[in-house]
Formats: sequence, C-alpha cells, structure tokens
Amino acid sequence: MAYEHIRVATEDAVGMVTLNRPQVLNALNQALMTELAAALEEFDRAAGVRCIVLTGSDRAFAAGADVREFAEATS
Repeated sequence: MAYEHIRVATEDAVGMVTLNRPQVLNALNQALMTELAAALEEFDRAAGVRCIVLTGSDRAFAAGADVREFAEATS
C-alpha cells in the first residue's frame, strides 16, 4: 500500500514505520493515524514480522496532536 504521511519498511523480522510530516514536527492528524493503523494491521498479518519500530522523521518523533486540524474540525 502507498502512504502519504508515513514511510514503511521491513528489515529481517523488524517492521519499521516512520512518521513523515516533518514540516509540522510529525504532528498526528487523522490521515496519518489512519495510515498508521493500516500499516500496523499489515504488519500484524505478516508472518515474518516479529517486532515494529515506530520513529519520526527529521527533528522530532511527534509533536502530539495536530491542533490546527482539531481547531478546524471544531469551528
């Protein structure tokens, strides 16, 4: 599956997921969370994956929730 907000790779028995929204310090928005859930489900179905590493691109792991998206949704 192709993702817009995360990068996914597998090395040996390790699944790697990198949050990839560096312009907003990898803030978690709905689209990223949907992609993350899909990637984790794919790894869960993969027989050879024994663990998953979750990391962030660029300067931050994750800044937390994307407050801009939250503000737009509540206004």
